[in-house]
Amino acid sequence: MKSNYSHTSLEQSEETLGAILDIISDGVWDWNALTGHVERSPGWYRMLGYDVNSFEKDVFTWENVIHPDDYPSVMEHFEAYLCGDLDTYKVQYRCKKADGTYLWIEDSGKIVEYTKEGKIARMIGAHTDIDEAKTTQEKFLKQNELLLSDNASLETLVDKRTQELKELNEKLEQEVKQAEHNASYDVLTNTYNRRIFEEIFLKELSRAKRYSHPLSIILLDIDEFKLFNDNYGHKTGDKVLCAIADLLHKSIRDSDTLARWGGEEFIIILPNISIDQATEKAELIRQEIADFLFFDSMKITCSFGVTSYVDKDNSDSIFARADKALYRAKEFNRNNIQVL
Repeated sequence: MKSNYSHTSLEQSEETLGAILDIISDGVWDWNALTGHVERSPGWYRMLGYDVNSFEKDVFTWENVIHPDDYPSVMEHFEAYLCGDLDTYKVQYRCKKADGTYLWIEDSGKIVEYTKEGKIARMIGAHTDIDEAKTTQEKFLKQNELLLSDNASLETLVDKRTQELKELNEKLEQEVKQAEHNASYDVLTNTYNRRIFEEIFLKELSRAKRYSHPLSIILLDIDEFKLFNDNYGHKTGDKVLCAIADLLHKSIRDSDTLARWGGEEFIIILPNISIDQATEKAELIRQEIADFLFFDSMKITCSFGVTSYVDKDNSDSIFARADKALYRAKEFNRNNIQVL
């Protein structure tokens, strides 16, 4: 009887804890540092306007909602706490909501478990909505400026300025989005250009080092593309590039990154993918291109170089290794995959 009672009490405790987490408005989180698994309370999703459990339960979900302007300082604070340089973890930043706007939150946490070797095993914490306080503070600052500069009705001025700022912000937002797109994408293939790709890769490389996750890249080149352009013209060559880009977009995950690396070269970042898995993915892409892409009577094929992050690697060494693997694939009569 005592054993059954204890079991029932445990189940009741778990149900009670689940109910508490479900009604708490703050976003409670629980990170298993050994597996990378992160549990988030329903309140976390509701606070940001997302469907409950609509994201992967890993650290990337957290990093991807942090405002880009806040990201460097948040990571610096987080890593300083993990390394023991800070006694407490508490930081304020903006998180992206489901509607595309940002919410100010205060993120506080604590390491609660270590391994026998002293390695961090578990950390828990909470995200608290402080957006209203932040907004109120900014509103008061604007009101003070208006009072000092104008004797007119504060309410009238606020309404007028708010509308003007809204219209200006909407216009600037559209201009910024267009400028960012033009600066980040290849106009022909609508893939990332080399500049933005290198920025993304440095970020993924830092993640791989920080969390000891695998990271692979695939570099591919269209075989004898100059000959194709000579025979069919550059406009037809552009169609080939777009067809390859479209096929690659459909073949990769949302978490992968595709870019046009050079004239007829494309490159793919594969986070959390081992070199064996990346090789299998490259083979599937190679076969699909070889089997389905034809222009007139000429068959389209590609050569592939595959490599993965290893200890003490930097971006230059990884790219050099991928380029060497691709060159070897060209030497071996093209339309094959080489791994280094």
